[in-house]
Amino acid sequence: MTTANVKVPAHRNPAAGAAPTSAPGPKTGLMDDPRHRAMVVRITRVAFVLLVLVAWQLASGWLVDDFLISNPIAVAQRLANSITDSTMHENIITTGTELIYGWTIGATAGALIGWFIGSVKFFGEVLEPIIIAVNGIPKVVLAPLFLLWFGLGIGSKVAIAAMIVFFLVFNNVYQGMRNVPQPLVDVAKVMGASRLYIVRRVVLPSVSVPLFAALRIGVSMAMIGVIAGEFVSADKGLGYYAMASTQKFDSAGLFAAIVIIVAMVVALSSIVGIFQRRALAWQQN
Repeated sequence: MTTANVKVPAHRNPAAGAAPTSAPGPKTGLMDDPRHRAMVVRITRVAFVLLVLVAWQLASGWLVDDFLISNPIAVAQRLANSITDSTMHENIITTGTELIYGWTIGATAGALIGWFIGSVKFFGEVLEPIIIAVNGIPKVVLAPLFLLWFGLGIGSKVAIAAMIVFFLVFNNVYQGMRNVPQPLVDVAKVMGASRLYIVRRVVLPSVSVPLFAALRIGVSMAMIGVIAGEFVSADKGLGYYAMASTQKFDSAGLFAAIVIIVAMVVALSSIVGIFQRRALAWQQN
């Protein structure tokens, strides 16, 4: 019994020496170009902001009473007038000083204490539940107490902002210290690495990411503490100005204060972001 010889086409027979057809590569579009994508993102962001401003301007006086939401033109005029207003300058300087002092004190204390307690396991076991319990107290509730302790000046506002930032930074640094990979530490010790080398190459990379995340978030949280303190009792500052504008039904002044507050938070957060990108450049390698 003979079997028929069946010829396999060359393009289906790998043994025939035919070159395999290569799969088509992924198609690249304009959005795959980082520079083009960044430009599109910026244009879309600006377009969205302009759309919101136009909708706000059209809604003012038509859908909503003008004295409730004002309008972008009136707010822009108020911001332009504030450039030459010495009283507004004093309010901005007061709030900015309270923000920077409160953020710096809270961030420094939170980082140092979080590092220390995270390094010493015994102190961590003793103090962690106590700090968590204290952190559960609403910070705004303590504003009158700080006013009693530190007076009606900038001291009470700095204390409120520092306390808020402290717990935020402390928690992130403490958790970062607890999450340091112990096997890497043990290997470094076996290889004869110094304590300073272990801190630089193992501990800092584990702590730096949550630390900078807390620092950036802490900017807006510190501003919340400052404004809350100025709402309670103050005779100057953007919070005081916003509260006074509300009592006068001056919505343009209120929105102008909000714009300045947002600008201050964005500016300080951007500065922290610059240091963050430089400190965490190792992640891109």
